[in-house]
Amino acid sequence: MICCKECLDLLSDYLDGELDSQATADLDEHFQDCPPCIAFLNTFKTSTHLCRETLRQVDIPEVVQKKMKEFIDQQKQKNS
Repeated sequence: MICCKECLDLLSDYLDGELDSQATADLDEHFQDCPPCIAFLNTFKTSTHLCRETLRQVDIPEVVQKKMKEFIDQQKQKNS
C-alpha cells in the first residue's frame, strides 16, 4: 500500500496521466482510504485549474514564460 508522502510525490504525474497502471491503481486505492489525501488532491486540482485559467487570461511576456519554465524544471530536478 502506498503512503501519504509517496502519494504527494506522485500527485502531479498522476493528474497528468503519466504513471503506469499499477501506480495509478495504488494511488486510487490510497485515495479511497485517506480523506486527507483526497482533500489535498481536490485542492491541488482546483489550484492547478485556477492557475491555468488565469495564465490564459493574462499576456505574459515570452521571456518571463521561459524563465518560469526553467525555474520549475530546476526545482523538479532538485526534488527528484
